[in-house]
Amino acid sequence: MNILAVLSQKGGTGKSHTVRSLAVAALITGQKVAILDADPQGTVVAWGRRRQHNAPYIAALGSQTVASQITDMKGRGADLVIIDTPPHAQPIINMAAEASTACLIVTGAFLEELETVATVATIAKALKKPSAIVLNRVSRSHALTLARAALATFQLPVCPMAMAQLVTHAYASAEGETANEREPDGKAAKEVNSVYAWLKKEGLV
Repeated sequence: MNILAVLSQKGGTGKSHTVRSLAVAALITGQKVAILDADPQGTVVAWGRRRQHNAPYIAALGSQTVASQITDMKGRGADLVIIDTPPHAQPIINMAAEASTACLIVTGAFLEELETVATVATIAKALKKPSAIVLNRVSRSHALTLARAALATFQLPVCPMAMAQLVTHAYASAEGETANEREPDGKAAKEVNSVYAWLKKEGLV
């Protein structure tokens, strides 16, 4: 079973959106997927309540440990568990990274976001977890070019596909879906599917 911890030290990078989008992308390919929402904000749990489909299985961390929830998901037959982590709460980020088989760091392209990558990159490297970075909510090609140059200092693979801030994601979320489901042939879905395919190729999911 693969366990992907999705990390971001800064709020607002679209981490929860990335978690559920990748989970549905994996479902579409036939994987059995579970999401552990370890963020007290419960964004993915709330999305799951709006969702008309039974999959992916979603659980809040609650009073349980990350390890015990993952054990439960393994017992349910999950092939892939994706952990949504909170920003700023380093203990939970550490626990999620430690329990994972791989880490995905989500960041925007602006300096304030890029500066926070170092903290989570250090955690993943210290635990010797296979890790990668994906750029999300990118709106300008110039900013993207500069961001890729800045991220090179961390010596981690950076996904060649960045995800743009597209309104399709918001509309889909409101209906308990993802862009992959709402507009499967649209730009947002193609970006998500490309990120998932790259993570699969890298052996992270």
